[in-house]
Amino acid sequence: MDELTQLIKKNIKYKYSSTRRFSEELGIPQTTIVSAIKNGVSGTAFTTVCKMCKALDIKLMNGIYPVVVTDTTTNLIEKLSKLDEKGIHTVSTVLEMEYVRCQTEAEAMAIAEKNAKLEAAKHNPFISLDQIPSKAEVGDLAKALTEQQEEK
Repeated sequence: MDELTQLIKKNIKYKYSSTRRFSEELGIPQTTIVSAIKNGVSGTAFTTVCKMCKALDIKLMNGIYPVVVTDTTTNLIEKLSKLDEKGIHTVSTVLEMEYVRCQTEAEAMAIAEKNAKLEAAKHNPFISLDQIPSKAEVGDLAKALTEQQEEK
């Protein structure tokens, strides 16, 4: 999954908690959003991707790298621009350390999820790995079921 698709998926969960709420808010069919997240946004209409990014405060830096631009991001950039060379070096060092820590944790989670799927497949050889939902997919399903019960 490409970086922009991952960022869109993450921020839909964070800001809207479900693709259904997001689709209702934007007036985009939920099937379009689910397809874009599942297959990547490269196959989605440009105007639809732009609308999704705008709603999620996602901007492309240098025309390539997707980032979420919030008030916090803007505040950090303003402060960073006022630092001297030593301050920028210090912030860059801490930022790099935190980035590596988060990447390592994300990689560890992905490996653990893959191992859990392999273990589940051992117990039921009739299920392929792609049929076993990820932790995030199970969470989405649980949220959707809770929302349905609350609506009744």
